[in-house]
Amino acid sequence: MLVLLDLSAAFDTIDQDCLLHRLQKQFVIKGVALKWLPSYMSERSQAVQINPTAVSSSTCLQFGVPQGSVLGPVLFTLYTAPLSDIIKAHGMAFHLYADDTQFYMSAKPGEELSTISSMHTCCESVRK
Repeated sequence: MLVLLDLSAAFDTIDQDCLLHRLQKQFVIKGVALKWLPSYMSERSQAVQINPTAVSSSTCLQFGVPQGSVLGPVLFTLYTAPLSDIIKAHGMAFHLYADDTQFYMSAKPGEELSTISSMHTCCESVRK
């Protein structure tokens, strides 16, 4: 049995305070590097340009990490690092790639309901 998760607007929805806390506590990032990150993520805006004359109005970003930046994917990966521990704790095999997550478990005949229940419990843990 397989569960596929795709985090919509993944880079845009990162809680910056949670990310900074995780970087400090779990990955022991401190000093100048930790102090630099809030300024890197703050006071950013974005606009969409379709062609040279069609540009949307600029919007100030409150959440997330800069898409298209060198650090964006790295910060997203560090932010979602606890996912692997959560999924492992439920005895599932898994694959993570960017904002796509797959976890799976085999079930023998007659064990399907138990496996579905385990996968549901894992999904609930991921949601938290």
